[in-house]
Amino acid sequence: MGLIKKYRNFLVYCFFGFLASLINIGIFDLSHNYFHITLWIANTIAWFISNFFSFFVTKLYVFKSEIENPKKLIKEGFYFLVSRIFSLIFDDVFMIVAVWIFPWNNLIIKAIDQLIVGLFNYFSSKLIFNYQNRHLIERLKNLKEKRKSRNEI
Repeated sequence: MGLIKKYRNFLVYCFFGFLASLINIGIFDLSHNYFHITLWIANTIAWFISNFFSFFVTKLYVFKSEIENPKKLIKEGFYFLVSRIFSLIFDDVFMIVAVWIFPWNNLIIKAIDQLIVGLFNYFSSKLIFNYQNRHLIERLKNLKEKRKSRNEI
């Protein structure tokens, strides 16, 4: 039980990351294999849709970060997308190179790609949603409010 509690965030992230990967692979498959959209464009479309899903589930369910105000949501969303742009670049390059080099099915390559990208995304998301520092930040806010209320008296 202690092991599950210790790795709860990673396990929950893996679950939602798996769902985001399924969305990514599904959108890629439809775009590239059925609608014959160019590989990197189909991959980028799949990236955008799966990351939109991933932002909200990672924020709300993995790191339990509340939506405090629109300004913070936009700021986190911006940082989230910027960090994910690095994974998009890797994702596009990996897909293009791997599909050209390996005679494998592009969905197998996409699944391998999603595993690698998923690990990078987990660690970058931890930084964005301040999971490690959230309790410290809350204590600092409370301390600041106490000082402010003492000064008003």
